[in-house]
Amino acid sequence: MNILLTGHKGFIGSILIKALELNHTVTGIDLVDGDDLLTCEFPSNEFDLIIHLAGRSGVRESSKDPTAYWRNNIDASKRLFDRYPNTRIMYASSSSAYEPDLNPYAASKYVLEELASRYPNTLGMRFHTVWSNTPRKGMFMDKLFNGTLEYVTNHHRDFVHIIDLVDAINILIVADYVNGVLDIGSGVPVRIQDLAHDLPVLLNTPGERQWTCANIEKMKALGYKPKYSIEKHLTNVNKGNIINLFNGETV
Repeated sequence: MNILLTGHKGFIGSILIKALELNHTVTGIDLVDGDDLLTCEFPSNEFDLIIHLAGRSGVRESSKDPTAYWRNNIDASKRLFDRYPNTRIMYASSSSAYEPDLNPYAASKYVLEELASRYPNTLGMRFHTVWSNTPRKGMFMDKLFNGTLEYVTNHHRDFVHIIDLVDAINILIVADYVNGVLDIGSGVPVRIQDLAHDLPVLLNTPGERQWTCANIEKMKALGYKPKYSIEKHLTNVNKGNIINLFNGETV
């Protein structure tokens, strides 16, 4: 299959492209290479599938510059959809879209889903909190793993490992009859406070969801079975057993 992948050098895209290239021909577009979806020239060739990951993420940052989130998550996506109106497009949405009134990031993802519904063959993937044993620098999981986290919250989050996420995307590539919007997560909410019991709890967190839990029944029906647990991983780390989550071995 000939696939166009936007955001192929990002946290998720850089892992996904390696998996896709095992069985497909993949063309990547990324802002890192100067390919701004708001202005760039799209490839002239046609594609069997587009996986659209590019965009702005981050709840707190969105309140500082909501216009940038609208431009990059909505306007850029519309430009992509209009360029390939007859191509199947699987795009990254977010669990934040369940409560679009909370912050500009959530609102941008909700509007993106509404926009995509006007096109005949789109699938919104509501990613929940994606993690790996090599998380994005400076983000929550990175600080948790390297011991620099200053506080926790009493929120519940659904953590999905990036390998499980890639598995889900591969399943959806084959299930090309599935449209609309669906959740991708573990289906198991975890209280942030329980990940680091010794840290102070911050209660005032405006703009953030209190509870997230992916409804993965539709994904399960397609054969999706999440394999990795953030709680089990942290337990192994605390015991000194570092798990290589890419092959399941203790190293």
